[in-house]
Amino acid sequence: MSGFKWLDQNAEKALASLLLAAIVVLISSNVIMRYVMNASLSWGEELTLWLFVWFVWIGVSYAFHTGNHVRITVLRDLLGNRAMLIVDAVVAVLVLGFLALLTIECVKLIRMPVVASQSSVVLGLPIPILYSSAPVGASLSAIRVVQHLLRTLRLIAQTKA
Repeated sequence: MSGFKWLDQNAEKALASLLLAAIVVLISSNVIMRYVMNASLSWGEELTLWLFVWFVWIGVSYAFHTGNHVRITVLRDLLGNRAMLIVDAVVAVLVLGFLALLTIECVKLIRMPVVASQSSVVLGLPIPILYSSAPVGASLSAIRVVQHLLRTLRLIAQTKA
């Protein structure tokens, strides 16, 4: 398996797993320190929050990759196979438009001087690092939606009208 294929199949899963493991270690350490040593990590909660925000956005992309987002399919399920595929393609195009708009607006927000100059209270990290989780997650999601759209268009071409 080539490196690119491995990344395509496992990138979000591996990254989300690392982020979740770090969150669990940080929270567990802080709980143990609080109740056993009567002290806690002053920066643990803030770092956990940052890791969780990144985890959520990577998870959004992973859900697009696996097709596990919640969706309402009552009307779609009433359609024939070809019509269902066409509806899936239209929805994918609409989602892609939303993700593109989200990415553009998030980048505009991050580039605003008031945001670009901020840093976190405890860690002192630049806030744009936290905010960049949204456009990164939306961009990764857009890649997954394009992959789904291409598969759907191939299936539409294969089915008879």
